[in-house]
Amino acid sequence: MTLLARKNDGTFPRAQALSYIYGHPEQRHMERAMPQFGGAMAHDTVPVEINGILTPTPRELAGLLVYLESIQR
Repeated sequence: MTLLARKNDGTFPRAQALSYIYGHPEQRHMERAMPQFGGAMAHDTVPVEINGILTPTPRELAGLLVYLESIQR
């Protein structure tokens, strides 16, 4: 998890990371290690910049995304 940016030419892949931890159904080629999130968490969202677009994202997942980005080597 600390080498995601290195494997992406030094840029943290926010869209791919968020898609994976959120449990996006179109990412079938990736082994699902994280459960699919939803329910009440989807009602507490914050805007997160993904590819230049502010995207409503569950607060807990936005925090996880910030953490993952902060531990990149």
